[in-house]
Amino acid sequence: MTARCVPPAERAAIEELNARFAWALDLGEFDNLRQVFTSEARYVSGERIYAGVDAIVSRFTARTGPRTTRHGWSSLTLQATGDKIYGLSSWYTFAANQDAPISGTGVYLVADFVDIYVSIADVGWRIAERTIHPVFKDERLAPT
Repeated sequence: MTARCVPPAERAAIEELNARFAWALDLGEFDNLRQVFTSEARYVSGERIYAGVDAIVSRFTARTGPRTTRHGWSSLTLQATGDKIYGLSSWYTFAANQDAPISGTGVYLVADFVDIYVSIADVGWRIAERTIHPVFKDERLAPT
């Protein structure tokens, strides 16, 4: 199958999708992840694999205690093949297990994200698979 360039409108839609993912986590609005992932999505983080959007949402709602995060990403590359777009990006997470405002918070994680995006009729772009490959990690800032 031949790869094609990703048109600017599709790239913008995927960047918006990634922003909605980050804000859902950062604001603790985990149900909003249902508008980010497909219903059968796979989310792989280290050794943990979550299958289906319900499992993905439950992964985040199961956390206890205060948690403040801010996620960001850069270096998004996209390649389209058939009806899918494959993405690679570098993400970082500032985190603390306390409520904001926080003084002196460090970077919890820098990771490479490998994604598969699909377009769903009358819905738009969604993440069908997201695999997180940690590069740098400070376990002291891990969620409780």
